[in-house]
Amino acid sequence: MNYTIDIKAESLPWYFRLAGILMIIFSLATFSGSYWWFGVVLIPIGTVLVTYASGTEINLVTKKYREYSSILFFKHGEQQKFDEIERIFINASKVTTQIQTAHTTSGSIFTDIEYNAYLKFSNGKKIFVTSRRNKKDLINQLQPIANRLETELVDYSG
Repeated sequence: MNYTIDIKAESLPWYFRLAGILMIIFSLATFSGSYWWFGVVLIPIGTVLVTYASGTEINLVTKKYREYSSILFFKHGEQQKFDEIERIFINASKVTTQIQTAHTTSGSIFTDIEYNAYLKFSNGKKIFVTSRRNKKDLINQLQPIANRLETELVDYSG
């Protein structure tokens, strides 16, 4: 049985990952020409853009967790001990994006609701786990994790 729970929080936005894929493809095409050194520079940058991720890893046996950043599938983060996980809870936050047009002084403002999930430990510490724009998708992702942690999933978003 696997005693480690890995909750992936986020990776880079899709357009950064697309840029990374294009960098890798372009760099492979440059190896045959006189600009081979350009490919040597672009492959590592593209690979980092494609493979970056972050999340939280919880070990149920050793009762340790770590918030990590992963580059090239190597996870970096400091492990910390915990006694007990009280709950996983969800809060809502309003996200506002303002986009200015190029040739006028006017722009558009877009407002969305984002649902953020947190772990609360028995010592009162809270850590961010993940977020989604769709609350139902977030609950569907977190419910199996709450069941494995034998804790409750609480929705404070209203």
